[in-house]
Amino acid sequence: MSRTAIIGAGLAGLSCAHALQKRGVDWTIFEASDAVGGRVRTDMVDGFRLDRGFQVYLTAYRAAGELLEYAPLNFRTFRAGAEVFDGRGFTQISHPLRHPLSAIRGLAARPGMALDFARLAPMALEAVRHPILKPGVAAGSTLDELRRMDLGMATVDGFMRSFFGGVFLDRTLGTDFSQFQYIFSTFARGQTVVPALGMGEIPKQIAASLPAERIHLRAPVSSIARRGKSFAVRNANGDESIFDAVVLATDMAAAHALDARINSRAWCSNVTFYWACDVGRLPAPLHQPTLFLDGTGDGPVNHAACLSSVAPEYAPAGQSLVALTMVDVDWAVESMSSLTARMVVQMERWFGTGAMRGWRLLRMDRIVRALPRQHTADIHARPSTEIDDGMFVAGDHVTDGSIDGAVRSGTLASEAVVRWFNR
Repeated sequence: MSRTAIIGAGLAGLSCAHALQKRGVDWTIFEASDAVGGRVRTDMVDGFRLDRGFQVYLTAYRAAGELLEYAPLNFRTFRAGAEVFDGRGFTQISHPLRHPLSAIRGLAARPGMALDFARLAPMALEAVRHPILKPGVAAGSTLDELRRMDLGMATVDGFMRSFFGGVFLDRTLGTDFSQFQYIFSTFARGQTVVPALGMGEIPKQIAASLPAERIHLRAPVSSIARRGKSFAVRNANGDESIFDAVVLATDMAAAHALDARINSRAWCSNVTFYWACDVGRLPAPLHQPTLFLDGTGDGPVNHAACLSSVAPEYAPAGQSLVALTMVDVDWAVESMSSLTARMVVQMERWFGTGAMRGWRLLRMDRIVRALPRQHTADIHARPSTEIDDGMFVAGDHVTDGSIDGAVRSGTLASEAVVRWFNR
């Protein structure tokens, strides 16, 4: 029963603990905040369920799917596709296998885009036949690869930049193509969902399978020091505990603060404004369980969704909850009042005059460290799971910036710990 300290109770730390538990390895989690989940949490605000920033789950995730029980999460499903605003109106982009008639109708109005999606069809069919279960080796930027496919600018700038810019929180399309292929494959094979009671139910479910007394909340770790073949883990109060191994399962900035050998790379940020309104005040298109995208680049909103149209449980009866999300906001040049004013103008272009009349702001979530950037240079700079004897690292900065990547990293760390103990 070797003792392992896991620093962080996000998805990586929880999945690591779950795997170690199955292998008979003793573990203890230290979490600085007041609850499990890390960046995947849900708060109740005035009867609304607010995820910490707009988040979704993809049912085709393999590592997370093997760990989670889907039925109790009671998933609510987005429509397979999106509505893209091009300045004149919305173009409906639909999953051709799930909504074939809608896909044909939507693309018929944009012949150039239809040709582009025909060029993407072989990649989509390959994804369905031969699923990509995790990203491959670094393969250059997504933008370069899309240009090699000879896709038109309307498709690249209109759909790809807004949709995948929202996924990776990076509208440059500089994300490494291996990450794009993996996410493209995952969207092609599964559904986009949220748990009925919020994204925070995902880490809660994993934690519920673990002994609660081994998860120490409000227990920030201030330092880790090697003591012979063991490690002294010191908390903020100066108390020390000795462990045989340590897994740093925090985000990469916190991991770097505890061990400078772990690179602290660039982050991608986002800002989500959560708005509430009476159901009668909600513009008609937002009653659909659909993602609405900015295909013009005029912003500030990159994507919008009425979460209560997807999951009614997110809002009290008679109320609607709308999430308006922006990517990489430069707060040095943009004020809250400026953002809000531009948001109102943009929503009126999308949904008509007075679109936000009667809406009230519930909360603004500014997530500075939302996802690790995933350009090719970042992929090459990822740390290995094992730092040295007895010291390991997990997190989406080790694998890929997704829920599945975080879970996969925790499992990989557990396997490395067991191998080290068995040497």
